[in-house]
Amino acid sequence: MIAVDQERGESVLRRAESVLNYDFCPWANRWVYWLKNPLWCLLLTTAASVICGLFVNPQVFLLTGAMVLVLVLGSLWPRLCMRGIGCRIEFDKRRVREGESAPVQLTVANRWPWPVWGLSLVDGFTDVTEGDLAGPAVALARVSGWSQMSFRWDFRPDRRGVFPMRAPTIETGFPFGIARAKRDVECVGSLIVWPRTVSLGAMPDAADGRHGEERLANRRAGDFGDMLGTRMFREGDSLRRVHWAQTARRRELIVVERQATATTAVRVVLSIDPQSDAATIERSIRVAASICESLYRQHAYVECLIGGSLYVCSGGSADFRSLMDAFARLRIDGAQDDPPTACPRAPRSEGLFEIVVATDGRLETVPPSLTRRIVAVGSADRPAPAHVCPWLTLSGEADWSRQWRRACHAT
Repeated sequence: MIAVDQERGESVLRRAESVLNYDFCPWANRWVYWLKNPLWCLLLTTAASVICGLFVNPQVFLLTGAMVLVLVLGSLWPRLCMRGIGCRIEFDKRRVREGESAPVQLTVANRWPWPVWGLSLVDGFTDVTEGDLAGPAVALARVSGWSQMSFRWDFRPDRRGVFPMRAPTIETGFPFGIARAKRDVECVGSLIVWPRTVSLGAMPDAADGRHGEERLANRRAGDFGDMLGTRMFREGDSLRRVHWAQTARRRELIVVERQATATTAVRVVLSIDPQSDAATIERSIRVAASICESLYRQHAYVECLIGGSLYVCSGGSADFRSLMDAFARLRIDGAQDDPPTACPRAPRSEGLFEIVVATDGRLETVPPSLTRRIVAVGSADRPAPAHVCPWLTLSGEADWSRQWRRACHAT
C-alpha cells in the first residue's frame, strides 16, 4: 500500500509539474520573455516606488534608493570582477570518438584580492543551434582572491567535430543576475572528435590491379593460399599444379585450384544531399567512416572522396588520421555553397572498385557501373528510385556489420 501511495503521489507531482510548465500562450512569448531578466522587474519596482513616494508617502523613497543601489551594484560588479579574471583551457587528448571521455583542464587566475563567485564556462562545447538552452559547459562556485586554480572535468562529446566549436567565454552574473559580464578564454590546442564507427569484418572482392599477398579470397581461384578444389587440365596450365594422385585415379590430367589474392584497392565516395535531415547525414558519415576504417584495418589501399577532396590511406597511420580528421571537420549546415556538403562527380577512377555512400536525395545522381556499389543511407519509408539498385540499404541504427557481411558474401 505504501508503494502504491508513493507512485500515486509521484504521478500527481509529475502531472502538476507538466501543467505548471505548460506554455498556454506561445504567441505571447515575445511580449513577456523580457520579464525573465530581473533588471526589468527591478526597474518596474523602482518606478512604482517613485510614484508612491511622490503621491503617497515620501518614506517610500528609501525603497527607491535601495532599488537603485541594487541596480548599480548588480550592473557594475560583474564587469569589475571580470577585469581581474584570466582563463585558459587545455585538452589532455588530441583525438577521441563520439561518446568517449576527454579530460579537460580549466585554469582560472584571479588578480583581485577578493574572491569571485558564479563563474560559468559557456560557448564552444555545445551546438550552435542549441543557443541558451544548452546551458554552461562547466560552472564554478568560487575562485579565491590572488590565486590561480585549476579545475578538471570529463567532457564526453555526443557529436563529431572540432572542439571548441566556437571561441569559449567565461561569464558571471553575480550577485543578482541583472547583467552578465564575459571574457574570452585562451584555448591551448583543440579536440578532434571522430565519428562513431562500427567494425565491418568482411571485404568485397573486385577486379583490380592492386593485389596483396597478405589477403586471400575464398571465392576466387588463383595461385596462392590453400587449395579450393580440382578441375580438368587446360592448355597453358603449369605442370606444378597437377594433382598426380587424382590424375592417376582418373587417368587424365587434373590440376589444383588455390586461393587468389584478394582485392585491396577500394575508393569510398561520400555523396550527401544538404536537404536531408541531420540524422541521415550524420548516419551516412558514420557509415562511410566505418567502411574506410574497416578496410584500412584489413590492410587495404583506401581512397576516400569527401566534398571534392581525395584522401588516400596506403597503410600509414598518418594517412588514416588525416582521413578521420576530415570526417570530423566536415561541416553540414544546409548551405548550398558549402563545399563539403555537396559531393561532385568523382574523377576518373582508373578501374578502382568504388563504394558510394549516398543519402536519399543523391541516389539519382550516381551513374551505374560494374565496378561501383551503392550504399543507400536514408529512411525506410522513402524507397530508392526505380532505376537505382542499391547494393546495401541502411536505415536507422540497424546491425550494419551483419548487413555488410551478407552483402560482401553475395558479391
